Amino acid sequence: MDSITQALLGATTFSLIKDREIGKKSLLIGAIAGTLPDLDVFLAPLFNDVAFLTVHRSVSHSVLLAVVFSVILGMIFHRIYKKKQSQVKWISAFFLAIGTHSMLDWCTTYGTKLLSPFNAHLFSTNNIHVFEPIYTLILLIGVGMLVFRSVNAERQRRMAQLTLLLSTLYLAWTFVSKGIANNQFVKELNRQEIQFEKLLVSPTPLNSILWHGIAKTADGYYLATYSLFDTRDQITFEFKPSDNYLIDEISKNKLVKYYLQYTDDFPLIEEDSVGNIKIYAIKFGPINYEGKAEFVYPLTFSRQDLEEEAIVIDYARTEKGPVKDYGALFRRIGGI
Repeated sequence: MDSITQALLGATTFSLIKDREIGKKSLLIGAIAGTLPDLDVFLAPLFNDVAFLTVHRSVSHSVLLAVVFSVILGMIFHRIYKKKQSQVKWISAFFLAIGTHSMLDWCTTYGTKLLSPFNAHLFSTNNIHVFEPIYTLILLIGVGMLVFRSVNAERQRRMAQLTLLLSTLYLAWTFVSKGIANNQFVKELNRQEIQFEKLLVSPTPLNSILWHGIAKTADGYYLATYSLFDTRDQITFEFKPSDNYLIDEISKNKLVKYYLQYTDDFPLIEEDSVGNIKIYAIKFGPINYEGKAEFVYPLTFSRQDLEEEAIVIDYARTEKGPVKDYGALFRRIGGI
């Protein structure tokens, strides 16, 4: 998720334990703790863009580091406050603020390597987009009330609990919404007699109503969107061919292998007549919601040149962002 949301979540969880003892300082400390895992972005200059994909959201976002950071910071702050409060509470508060960062990233399409460095598996439930204003707004209102309202410690604790309850309920709703969409995609794929190996359902930006459906076959992908407000009679799938037969050959290169892992087994591979290859991580879905599917930020390289400096991620279309046309996005959310 974005850093603001992570900071708000960290502030809320930390204050739940420490507000009674240190007051509103708990919100600031928790907000900082909640963003600590993302400090790995400062390592980016040390790595190739592709290699950094294996670094970000790995060890810094792991359960192991959450425990280590929590113990270290808990002991430090226990001493700063002259051992007036329980060291266990300090450690628990930091573990909540830091650990929930990784738990929230687990829910996104990007995912997180919770068991790193022992296991490189990318955990992802794909139920909430990294740009989710409703979830963020719930936390923002809750933290705002904790900051600006002058109430006793017990009322502060209850407000923190209510904020976490409402935000968690909304997070739970996204699982329900995704489940409904998943059932609709499977039902329609079967009705249209489309044979597929696996189905990926991913959220779209700014909402929990509209979902991407990506059905994988041996030769490519069937792509569609479904809104819980859909007024259409059926889901229309577009087929996008993919040169997946190249995977065994190109994955022998270390950087290409890294990127293929990043795609979560949903790489869209396109090779032109002279051996230039583009690989898109289509797990995020197309940037458009009408017409032929468009994707951005492919890994680009040539089969004739597999030197590290020649294998790059093409960011030439950064002006598109995650959405090409917000009008089309909101129309599809509304079921049009």
